[in-house]
Amino acid sequence: MKIESHDWTVKELFNQGYFVIPRFQRPYSWDRENIEEFWSDTISEETGQYFIGSMVVFRQEQDSLGVVDGQQRLTTIVTTLCALRNALNAEGHPELAQGIHNLIEKKDINNRDRYILSSETSYPYFQKKILSKNPPDENEAAKDEELKLEFAFEFISEQIADAVESVRADSTIKNDDKPAKIGERLAKIRDRILELKLIYVKVDDVDDAYTIFETLNTRGKDLTTADLVKNHFTRLIKQENVDIDLARDLWNKVLEIIKGSEAGLNADTFLLHYWLSRHASTT
Repeated sequence: MKIESHDWTVKELFNQGYFVIPRFQRPYSWDRENIEEFWSDTISEETGQYFIGSMVVFRQEQDSLGVVDGQQRLTTIVTTLCALRNALNAEGHPELAQGIHNLIEKKDINNRDRYILSSETSYPYFQKKILSKNPPDENEAAKDEELKLEFAFEFISEQIADAVESVRADSTIKNDDKPAKIGERLAKIRDRILELKLIYVKVDDVDDAYTIFETLNTRGKDLTTADLVKNHFTRLIKQENVDIDLARDLWNKVLEIIKGSEAGLNADTFLLHYWLSRHASTT
């Protein structure tokens, strides 16, 4: 098995060819919670580059790559870029809009226009209604997958509209400067999307791709809530000396106290009840 792996941004990913979601893949299935989390994590939280996980692809033909893992994220990313393109056009920034569209649709080696992402399960809705910069006016009967794509597109468009409105309502910005500031705000969202980080894994055929996918997703023990909290703290609290790890030492003391409780608690149970005693329920 030949495996090619890279640490790339979305912008670098788009330079690798054209991505195809094969017909045997499950349809687009992200709901409101998934999309809200994606927007919050990647756009709202402006804390440096954000890692969106791995993407596993296999070579189909020439410059076409079949997507085995990562299709939900990739579809949402492309949908976000389409919504940004439309907003930039509507706000009087056609050059910025065209710049984004050049990522979404570009000529292949045979000089044919092709979209960066195509899905066989949602054809032709995804191509006509979202990817196209001139979507048709007619409304066709939509299947469940198409309704989810429509919701994702409309939800993201609303978030972008809110970002535009926040600039328009900002009294500290002169009215004459607001169009340019709106362009800058949308370009910042664009750059945030294109700088998302991922692990790109490419193999030569679909069987190898599924082997990689299953290995990444089924081997090993799931991380507990306590593991995730520990990882969060130790990432944020830096060591002042390579031989002294204060965050780790304090965390181990916390675990000892919880473990020694007469209530017979473990760290996950303690964290659950601590949270529920002070905050609303959350996943």
